Amino acid sequence: MDRSGIQVRFYRATAIAGAGLSVVCIIGNGLCAFPLRLSIKWVVLFLICTTALFLLKREKYRVHMMFSAFVFLIFLFLPFAFLDSGGSNNNAVGYVFLLLISATYLFSGRRRIFLVFGLVIVFMILHAAEYFHPNLVRVYSGWSQFVDRMIQIPILLLVSFFIILHFAKEYERVNAKLDEYANIDALTGLYNRRMFNKAIEEAALDRENPAYLVLIDVDNFKRANDTYGHSVGDKVLQKLADLLQESFGYGRNNVSRWGGDEFAVIYYGDKNELSQRLEGIKNSFQDFITPYNGAADISFSSASVRVDGTVGQVLTQADHSLYQDKQKKHSS
Repeated sequence: MDRSGIQVRFYRATAIAGAGLSVVCIIGNGLCAFPLRLSIKWVVLFLICTTALFLLKREKYRVHMMFSAFVFLIFLFLPFAFLDSGGSNNNAVGYVFLLLISATYLFSGRRRIFLVFGLVIVFMILHAAEYFHPNLVRVYSGWSQFVDRMIQIPILLLVSFFIILHFAKEYERVNAKLDEYANIDALTGLYNRRMFNKAIEEAALDRENPAYLVLIDVDNFKRANDTYGHSVGDKVLQKLADLLQESFGYGRNNVSRWGGDEFAVIYYGDKNELSQRLEGIKNSFQDFITPYNGAADISFSSASVRVDGTVGQVLTQADHSLYQDKQKKHSS
């Protein structure tokens, strides 16, 4: 999984949210006729965020730029904003929380430790400075603080929602990708052996719906590989996978690459229809392989999952039938 790509997308979302927050706060301060100095920090934040977005395209400096931006925000921007906006009477805790989430997710190792502990230390120092040296903190009227909270807190909540929502979507996307890696065969796009095992166990427990296990094997696959190359060998497997998926890939049926040049199908339905479909697949496969001088063929067998026995016995029965089908071809 490309963690760096996820980090870049999350960092971009954070920078866009920071730039948007800055613009709204600058506009809000202007509409409320607050002193221009109150907007200085927001102008600085806007410049940082837009510069970060611009430099993000330069992969060579990406990691250093991301780290430098957070160092600036924690050790310079946050102290200035805290002292200039009324100290603990402003909304610093919310911004500290956002910085903590972002730094924890975007960085790892020593960088993460440095930024998180640096943020904690800076926050403690600022509160200690406010307590022991209150003259360092700019004081505003109660009305100004009230209006500031009415503007910033809703915006802060929306920005937090935007960032956390983006993180949640990335989390869901990564989980879906990991689930695909765990359950899907990369070459054919079919289910893998893990999903087959799960499906056949479920079929064995279902006493109401008749199910059949079908094993399909590519004959002379090694010869096709050796004669025409592995790229053709891959095409052979992909073609057979497509034929199986087209014929059985719906409903409760399970189509899997069992391993190597072997495939397995768990089919719910009528046995006669199953036989017809398998013959149709065999004919279509032979048409496909004709340009390669019939370098390969397929054999298949089926066994009812409803037999009185274990899953292992069903597999053994189907595997034995497949072996007999291959032997008939060799002897003919």
